[in-house]
Amino acid sequence: MFEIIRVGPPPGRPRLTAPSGLADGDFEKIARELGTLPFKARKTGFVAAREARKREHVDTYWNGKETENVAQPGDFVVTSLTPTKSVLRDGDGKANIYVISRAKFAKLYVPDAGKTEFGDVYRSISVVDAIFLAGGFDILAPWGKPQSAESGYVLKSGSEIYGNSKDTFEQTYEMP
Repeated sequence: MFEIIRVGPPPGRPRLTAPSGLADGDFEKIARELGTLPFKARKTGFVAAREARKREHVDTYWNGKETENVAQPGDFVVTSLTPTKSVLRDGDGKANIYVISRAKFAKLYVPDAGKTEFGDVYRSISVVDAIFLAGGFDILAPWGKPQSAESGYVLKSGSEIYGNSKDTFEQTYEMP
């Protein structure tokens, strides 16, 4: 179950709230309610990734805490890189780090040349569906933790629906 509320001065910017998570069919319903069409976006930047050897708590930041997750052994702890393969950092200097399961990682990334302090460099091969939310989102991510951004995009990759802050998205995705 989700709700789109309006934030800020009238007419207000749309903000998505979904405290119990989003189901596969919700993505299209969100687009209809907003009166917009989802668009395709391809991740253009690179990532550095390393395999978690033990259970590991990971906080994801982008100008404040966006979400958190727990990497299980075999999952990948991933750090966003720019197109020039430098670490993508927010206004507070924090690296954008998150968790991807082993099975999903292999479908999203292929090895590339290079290595960083955060792991080996990989190139994205994924395309997602995206909807812009000027007022951001407060949702329950597929990994069971809250995810929030003041402005951002809701993304659909396969059957998973999750958020991505505006700044991170616009630095690491392009429309094909």
